[in-house]
Amino acid sequence: MSWWRAVWLVAQRELRERGRSKSYLFSTVFIVILLGGAFVVPALLQGGATTYQIGLVGEGGEDIVATAEAIALEEAGDDEPDEFETVAFDDLESAEAALENDDVDVVLVDGTELVTGPGGAFGGSAIESLLQRAAGTRRVQELVESGEEAAEVVRILTTDPLQMRRTAGADEEDEAVRGVVAFAGLVLMYAAILMYGSWMLSGVTEEKTNRVIEVLLSTLRPWHILGGKLIGIGLLGLAQLVVVVAAGLGAIDITNAVEIPAVPFDSVVALIGWFILGFLLYAILYGAAGSLVSRMEDAQNAVGPLTIVALVGYLFSFAALNDPDGTVAMVGTYIPFSAPYVAPIRLAIGDINALEMTAAVLITMVTIALLVRLAGRVYAGGLLRFGGRVKWREAYRSAE
Repeated sequence: MSWWRAVWLVAQRELRERGRSKSYLFSTVFIVILLGGAFVVPALLQGGATTYQIGLVGEGGEDIVATAEAIALEEAGDDEPDEFETVAFDDLESAEAALENDDVDVVLVDGTELVTGPGGAFGGSAIESLLQRAAGTRRVQELVESGEEAAEVVRILTTDPLQMRRTAGADEEDEAVRGVVAFAGLVLMYAAILMYGSWMLSGVTEEKTNRVIEVLLSTLRPWHILGGKLIGIGLLGLAQLVVVVAAGLGAIDITNAVEIPAVPFDSVVALIGWFILGFLLYAILYGAAGSLVSRMEDAQNAVGPLTIVALVGYLFSFAALNDPDGTVAMVGTYIPFSAPYVAPIRLAIGDINALEMTAAVLITMVTIALLVRLAGRVYAGGLLRFGGRVKWREAYRSAE
């Protein structure tokens, strides 16, 4: 049997057995329900219509607001429709001042431009979308009445008719919110790495306790088992993480509970990539630690030092959030056990260049490669040692 076939067989076993286990299914459903309820329930309890304050400068805005009211009334059905109150301003400066003071939600300028403040500058609020649709509806009606070609109508329907602009200060707010969103992702990743690492720990310990490992070792090498577990548990963890994030974003989109800034695609890719690297880094060590004990009661004690290392690495992200260019953040970028938390933060805020990111990735990957050899040898030396807890050095030296 080829090595990749052996590793994949172990991965399939993990996917099949753990993927359909009650604990995995229940935890996934529970987290989704809990996360969805955190946004849906308050929205249901709040109920009622929303009143929007719309600032108007120049001519043309009144017709757009009237169309928005008609759309809201039609979509509300039997429910109470949203209400719209307009405030006229003599000049744009006074309108923007009211916008920054939260006296109005948005400002329509001459019926062609939509100005938003820092809190609504990311294109995701309900009022912005509704006003864009209302402006598009009026433009289409005007074009049809004037006999314009169908291509022009299609262009209006597929683009935003109102030009979007942010008030002064929105860029600073954007950077701050992006940092908060990135940090929220890091909190989720930290919890995920520890949780899925504990799966690795418990899986290895259970197989050793039940003597299943003896059967597996009769046909497979230790590193086949370790590698297969890493792939299987990693795929299950990533799948659960995607489901949870998708459920959370779906609940936010339905309820409009909060506005989510547009996070660049590279930040999303970096977060996923660093999750994979972080999981591999810690899961390898968790798997080796699980081979050193014969009882589940001793498993948590075996990974106590690893948990502390993960916590210290995670704390580096606080420094990166407060001072992305500081010494602590710079050092944390190149320490493998803190890089999965620090590097995505600095990328989201925009304070890390391609060379620094590449160096951090390479250092972490090299560390993972070294840990595969080290932890793999410890794993092999501890699997068939029963009784009391085996020391790391003893397991390493006893491996064949």
